Amino acid sequence: MPQQLLVTRDAVEEIRAWQARDQRPQSVFRVDVRLGGCRGFKLFFDLEETAASDDVVTEVEGVRIVVQEDGLPLVAGSILDFEDSYRGRGFRLANPKARNACGCGTSFMADYPGQAQEADDLIVAEAPGPS
Repeated sequence: MPQQLLVTRDAVEEIRAWQARDQRPQSVFRVDVRLGGCRGFKLFFDLEETAASDDVVTEVEGVRIVVQEDGLPLVAGSILDFEDSYRGRGFRLANPKARNACGCGTSFMADYPGQAQEADDLIVAEAPGPS
């Protein structure tokens, strides 16, 4: 099984705050990797009621983060963070497997296992956090 996600304290705190705002303390935080965007893969973050049977669950300080099993190889070893700065507010995924990111930072290019090439540097893909 590929290495799961690493999660910062800022991300855990923001997920908890989102769960509290939505009054869904038992929900799971989904990191969703989909085909799309201008570079091949696009990230989405959301709260869901439960994990699916094909999800890989990472639990950090009582917060459950889920990634669908077939998407995990594209983001395994990544660092999930939350940033609230002049650059914007949202969850960020620092992905060492990403080879290229689009200018707006919402999609990335990566090789699926078996086609892997080493990443030259750390690319960060961003997606907006809760409103």
